[in-house]
Amino acid sequence: MKKLFFLILIFIMANFYFSSISLTDGGLFTPLYRDIYEPNQLAMIIFDDMVEKIIFQIDYEGDAEDFAWVIPVPGYPKLFPVEDEIFYELHELTKPTPPSGFGCGWGAGIPFPGLEDEGVHIWEENQVGIYHTTTLSASDPNSLVEWLNDNGYAFPIEGQEILDYYVQKQWFFVAMKIQSDEIVNNSEYHTGAIQPIGIMFFSDEMIYPLKISALSAPSWGTEVLIYTFSDERVTFPGATEEYNAIITPDQLKEYPILQGLIDETFVLTKLRKTFTSEEMGDDLVLVPVPKYIALGNIIDLNSPVGQFILIIGIFIFLLKIKSRVQNLKTFKII
Repeated sequence: MKKLFFLILIFIMANFYFSSISLTDGGLFTPLYRDIYEPNQLAMIIFDDMVEKIIFQIDYEGDAEDFAWVIPVPGYPKLFPVEDEIFYELHELTKPTPPSGFGCGWGAGIPFPGLEDEGVHIWEENQVGIYHTTTLSASDPNSLVEWLNDNGYAFPIEGQEILDYYVQKQWFFVAMKIQSDEIVNNSEYHTGAIQPIGIMFFSDEMIYPLKISALSAPSWGTEVLIYTFSDERVTFPGATEEYNAIITPDQLKEYPILQGLIDETFVLTKLRKTFTSEEMGDDLVLVPVPKYIALGNIIDLNSPVGQFILIIGIFIFLLKIKSRVQNLKTFKII
């Protein structure tokens, strides 16, 4: 019995030790590559008092003039430009360390639509960063597909069912193309990450619009990396958590882009998952991590001290099991 007890303890300690090494190593890629260049979709979400600010960045390869991007959101959107380096700042902020305002300007109400085109409402058009954007809604998915194709978005007819899903929920759509002067001033062919863009809207829950991505998902999958700032540590089904910590505005002094967006204390969670097209049947709803598995809120399990405390906890737990077994044996003898 004693041999078995110590064998189990040694196995747990070795398994925990080697698993922590693999997490730190990150496979064949450097941490910078994994956070900046490897994901197909990067996002940062700030969720506070039913207001969500989400910043997107995606990979694109092809002619810049052919680029077209449609994002559905549950509330009327307010768009804002974002500097390219924001995800580098997030990488630096969340990378392992060695031991030792944007206002709600649209809050007065939704503007009246400027144009109506047979079931499609054009709410407004803007220039945001390198993008020409159109905010629209629709009462008929057929009309929406027709409008998108007529305006150079080349939306596949098989995507009509997905658009109908959002139309029935009365969501808005942000359609984006790269401005023509940006194409002239820069390369006409683009490969890699496109400039990020921010969208702010009211929402009852923290949400990431994933379902529409099924239309362009490659056969090998789409890797999504999401950084969230909220009152609680959050997760979604199948997510791998790579970081969580309480972040105060004072900690962002070396990160000027983030400092301009974060003006209060939040819990920062970093989540990653690679999705197949079949797994993109719904949008992601990010929910608080149940308290009974949120040990990382109290102990940093990536630090040597946190790992030592966890091993001691496992050791005490096994001692209690051993004691109960001995008591049962004594009871049977009596």
